[in-house]
Amino acid sequence: MERIKDGDLEIVVAGPAGFGNNIYVVVDRATGESAFVDAPDELEKSIEAAEAAGVRPSKILLTHSHGDHTASIDALKERYGCRVYGDVREPWLKEGQLDEPVAHGDEVAVGSLRFKVLSVPGHTPGSTTFLTGKHAFVGDTLFPGGPGRSRDNAALQQEITSIRTHLYALPDDTLILPGHGDRTTIGASKAEYAVFAAKHHPADLHGDVSWLES
Repeated sequence: MERIKDGDLEIVVAGPAGFGNNIYVVVDRATGESAFVDAPDELEKSIEAAEAAGVRPSKILLTHSHGDHTASIDALKERYGCRVYGDVREPWLKEGQLDEPVAHGDEVAVGSLRFKVLSVPGHTPGSTTFLTGKHAFVGDTLFPGGPGRSRDNAALQQEITSIRTHLYALPDDTLILPGHGDRTTIGASKAEYAVFAAKHHPADLHGDVSWLES
């Protein structure tokens, strides 16, 4: 388990859980208010992360609705009374799971912290990034080395547009906290993308794309 601190913001990072998912608990140390980012499987690991932080999260900031990010929603709601914040365009949520619809430009308060909503469709129809300060929780939209898996070329192009328009507009030292695996920065990712953008690609390119190798 790891802790990232920046002023009143504390991020507890745990896992992997479920399908290799990262667990994030974001805490406003000024007020004690807190939230989960996504709700992966292996519920006990999310509970352990919250207990390690000494908090009872009241919200789930949902980056997208693939099953490996939503498996514990119902259990976390039952245990903590969490309310789920996410995009209404996400197709894989069960009825009643989404409590607070969010759209691009909205802000979600966690105590005195403000998480700006960035709509970044492509990996899924309603993929969402939650940005606070220089910390961006991107779900599966962007990883070290490339974008999240795309179902077809149209989705890949949409995902690249989302990344270029909204994520690459952030300061280079913004920390990218993805749904799986290691972290990176906007500056490092932009440098990798420049290699990809300089090359010709097949018209049907999609799936697991690498900025450096595809």
